[in-house]
Amino acid sequence: MFAPRSMVDTLAVGPEGPAGLNTMRGFLGGLFVGSSIVLATGLATGNTTFFLAVATVMSAVVVGRLIGIAVDGFDKKVVFPLVLEVVMVTIFFSAYAQLGPF
Repeated sequence: MFAPRSMVDTLAVGPEGPAGLNTMRGFLGGLFVGSSIVLATGLATGNTTFFLAVATVMSAVVVGRLIGIAVDGFDKKVVFPLVLEVVMVTIFFSAYAQLGPF
């Protein structure tokens, strides 16, 4: 969110001008910061529904990546983030299931 140019290599996307930088800060940065705030809220309140919410959003990210692989072709740069996102989804759903609903 605060250094969008540093995301270029990590995320394999590059901003085009101020609108691109704004998108990276708002959309990508907001997704990760917002998810972190939601998870922290769930931890602070003991409301595990917050874990479920982030797991659902991250599941949509995984589905988007899989659609991208099917439509655009496979690139080995996608493997690490995809695996990481699947692990996060698994952790969040497991935490919700193990701790039970609020």
